[in-house]
Amino acid sequence: MTVNKVEVKRERILEAARNLFLRNGLRGTTMEAIAREARIAKPTLYAHFPDKDAVFLAIVEQLLAAKIAAFEAGLSGDGPVEARIGAALAAEFAVIAAILADSPHADELFAAHRQGAELFRLSDERVATRLQAELAAAGVAEAAALARLLLDAAFGLAQKAIGRSDLGADIRLLATRLIGPALPR
Repeated sequence: MTVNKVEVKRERILEAARNLFLRNGLRGTTMEAIAREARIAKPTLYAHFPDKDAVFLAIVEQLLAAKIAAFEAGLSGDGPVEARIGAALAAEFAVIAAILADSPHADELFAAHRQGAELFRLSDERVATRLQAELAAAGVAEAAALARLLLDAAFGLAQKAIGRSDLGADIRLLATRLIGPALPR
């Protein structure tokens, strides 16, 4: 199988940019620095991405794909619905935490997701729809409202405690406490 050289170069650019964004922040990273870190000429960088925002959005797209994959893997596990949903949400936010946890610019990067607001909205909508379906299948009467509450609360926990090692445990506990009482007896 032949590796596409354009894709290899694009991935090298995104890896270099991701490292710089984590190390220097979004505001502290320039296209020139990205080109230098990726060991390519600036015109080559601009052939792939028109500006720094486009580079950032490409990284956001990768992050969201990884986040959705982790969520789906957690949800497909064994156990009661509250444990599977807790595992899915913990896995989803662990993807973000793993990337941002050691960055001195985590708050800036977490807040910068507004640049990819539509991408995040679509990702969150997909997760909310899956949560709602799982909750409804388990017999939860207000599945849509509970799915929205779970996502909002998990997001708040992640934003406040992105670097804490017990974030996953907190999210799993949140799911257990909120879903358990809503299940039919």
